[in-house]
Amino acid sequence: MQELIQKQDRTKLSNIFVAIDVETTGLSPIENELIEISAIKYDGREKIDKFTSLIKPKVKIPYYITNITGITNEMVKNSPFVEEIMPNLINFIGENPIVAHNANFDYKFIQNYSNNAFSKNILIDTVQIGRKLYPNLPNHKLGTIAKYIGITEDGFHRAEFDCECCAKIYMEYLEK
Repeated sequence: MQELIQKQDRTKLSNIFVAIDVETTGLSPIENELIEISAIKYDGREKIDKFTSLIKPKVKIPYYITNITGITNEMVKNSPFVEEIMPNLINFIGENPIVAHNANFDYKFIQNYSNNAFSKNILIDTVQIGRKLYPNLPNHKLGTIAKYIGITEDGFHRAEFDCECCAKIYMEYLEK
């Protein structure tokens, strides 16, 4: 588990963790914006709380992003701006470990929009976990691993669904 936890402070490990996922207008945390964020808090296998919000970007959502996520400009037109929701997200996550798939991507976005509020959180990447647990899979995309462990519903590239898949991968790891 050592190499799977990027910020190592074993004294902070507990059963509580927060699975996060973001949807964005592009790949750059500097040039692009958040359009959806979900964070689901777990105590072991039990979901204990969740935070989910669409976010109104200051730019139009590119067509190709809508094709991937299903999130349209119409859907976010009455949503809060990122500055409005970020204080609530910071409070929600607190100092709990953050679990995400391709964790650096999500982490860089939330760090950028929170003035680095999560610098002390342990960051756990389920891509690395998937590579350890399932080395023979053709790839270690979230959908591939999720289907392999029995998640058959469709809902990928929506933040809340991706959080739940990510959490299940992490739970599989903890059990093994």
